[in-house]
Amino acid sequence: MRWEGIDEFIAVGEEGSFTQAAQTLGLSVAHISRHVTKLEQRLNTQLFTRTTRKVVLTKEGEQFLHQVKHLQHAMDEATQGLASVQTSPKGKIKLTAPVMYGESFIMPIVHSFMHDHPEVEVIATLSNEQENLLEGGFDLAIRLGHLKDSSLKARRLSSRRFIMCASPAYLARFGEPHTLGELNNHQCLIGNSSYWRVNENNRDKHIKVAGRLHCNSGWALVDGAKKGLGIVQLPDYYIENEIKSGQLVPVLTAYQPQQEGVWGLYPSRQFVATNVRVLLDYLITGLKV
Repeated sequence: MRWEGIDEFIAVGEEGSFTQAAQTLGLSVAHISRHVTKLEQRLNTQLFTRTTRKVVLTKEGEQFLHQVKHLQHAMDEATQGLASVQTSPKGKIKLTAPVMYGESFIMPIVHSFMHDHPEVEVIATLSNEQENLLEGGFDLAIRLGHLKDSSLKARRLSSRRFIMCASPAYLARFGEPHTLGELNNHQCLIGNSSYWRVNENNRDKHIKVAGRLHCNSGWALVDGAKKGLGIVQLPDYYIENEIKSGQLVPVLTAYQPQQEGVWGLYPSRQFVATNVRVLLDYLITGLKV
């Protein structure tokens, strides 16, 4: 009874909203409100000032929030300590990942993980739509690139680089660009966006490019580049082998954007189960940060 309502109170205090706290904890607004009210009654203290537009901590609420957050962290550490002694991951993991990256990199590691831990069940959804973890009941999501502000926890698994390149035949025919402005005189093979990421004067930015091939498949763009149709920009994992073999040549390397992260995301207030934690370790090892 002494702990009842504490997690809900902390979530509302940190989010400043019953609705956002409910989304963070994966609970209903009614549940959050009911437990916070019971906590206030038990303490005989008003913790929030409520209006139709916002929720604000009272002075007593601010003091109480500061103190109980330490208790919450101690409880989390104690719980994780218990989990660490579980040496055999088991149970269900529901995960989501982008289609191509999931097929090529994530699922082979997941399969090895399942082979080593036969009591684990995996439900994987490969989709280029960013699934909502709480609404979809996902334990883990793989995200590529820069993360938006989120209530989710994130663990960096690896990284990726965007590289501009073209075939030797294309460069021999049309010349190699040495400045970003020269891209206006070249055919650019365009994916989901007609804006490419570049770094100029130590600042990442986007520039607009044009060309006569637009396609939402990275592999199709690789094939078009190999056949001399133009310059392409893709993540390194699409074109590593072609660059090593000389079929494609990097261009404008001085303007290559900074590396981006490959992330494992999971709900922030949800205890990280042993099977998910061990899978994350497998992914970090397999993807070679």
